[in-house]
Amino acid sequence: MDGYDDNLPPSEAAREKRRDRDAEAGARAGMKSGLAKQFKQVLDSQVKRGKEAARKLPEEAERTERGERPKTPRRKP
Repeated sequence: MDGYDDNLPPSEAAREKRRDRDAEAGARAGMKSGLAKQFKQVLDSQVKRGKEAARKLPEEAERTERGERPKTPRRKP
């Protein structure tokens, strides 16, 4: 609603709401096509990597105190 029509009858207000919702439907359409699942998988993998890094952090701190070089992770081919 634009804010100009404060005194609309309920039927007109509902029609305006539907029109606005239909106009925004394109933005929500991507989430219906399976992209939401892929997005969740990406977030889950980032959380997993973050937890692994936090777990390995104390080990790397001990190595640097002893003067050893920290191991750099290698990418999988």
